[in-house]
Amino acid sequence: MAQYYFLVSSLVELTLDEGFQKHPYPVFNDFIREELSGADYTELGKCFLLNDVSNFTAALKSGSTDGDAVFLEPSSYEKEALKEGLIDTETLFPFLADFIWDYRAERRLYPGISSEDELIRRMMETLSAGDEPAVTGFPAEYLEFEMHLRNLTTALSSRAAGGSWTEKIVPFDFFSERIAASQAADFGLGGDLGVLSDLIDLYEGSSPLEIEKATTAARWKWLDEAVGYNLFSKEAVFAYAVKIADVERWLTLTPEEGRVKLDELLEQLHQNIKKITREENS
Repeated sequence: MAQYYFLVSSLVELTLDEGFQKHPYPVFNDFIREELSGADYTELGKCFLLNDVSNFTAALKSGSTDGDAVFLEPSSYEKEALKEGLIDTETLFPFLADFIWDYRAERRLYPGISSEDELIRRMMETLSAGDEPAVTGFPAEYLEFEMHLRNLTTALSSRAAGGSWTEKIVPFDFFSERIAASQAADFGLGGDLGVLSDLIDLYEGSSPLEIEKATTAARWKWLDEAVGYNLFSKEAVFAYAVKIADVERWLTLTPEEGRVKLDELLEQLHQNIKKITREENS
């Protein structure tokens, strides 16, 4: 297992950089591009494949291969790679290539839903079945969690508004199918909710900001549990990448709350480094 002691311990100093405090992810990305192995950097990008889904479907809808559509970052495929993939689909993951061919041929596996939701469903069904050997381990587990989180918050939001959520869920496994089908308070998931259980009762009477903060907290809790005590592993770096992307988003939504999230991240870094130092000296 690759260990990134220097990289992780250097993140404390990086977070104090003026550029990082304004736009954290680009600064972080430039740093880890140099410090991660090529294979690990490529693997990290796979954690953000849901952004690639948005990027490819937006490009297909625009009818252009120039990459002029809105482009979300971070992503697995950078803009130039997206342009190349739209021209030569053999450079892409098979589930992406197959979707592009079907889209251009006006074939739909799941008619009645948006093209973006169809690609998400096709991707997640492929990953859940273990049929994409290039996306496994932490990235695949995180994508599964993120889709569980999205499906759950979609259902909770619809339920709080008195509406139906069945058609809004992207089903790809037992967890998501239960959310779509169940009318129970916890969607019949009980202990399977894990870190998401705190969200169940939140939507009634909570503000959008409170809901967003709780959603981020659940994501960060899952990331911490996934990393465990492997605080200098590549998985730890991947988890920090997801958190820093969250901080970037918060700074855009509300700078004040973004600063709070940045401070939380810095405190966690300090505590993790102290923990390892104590263990090494004991």
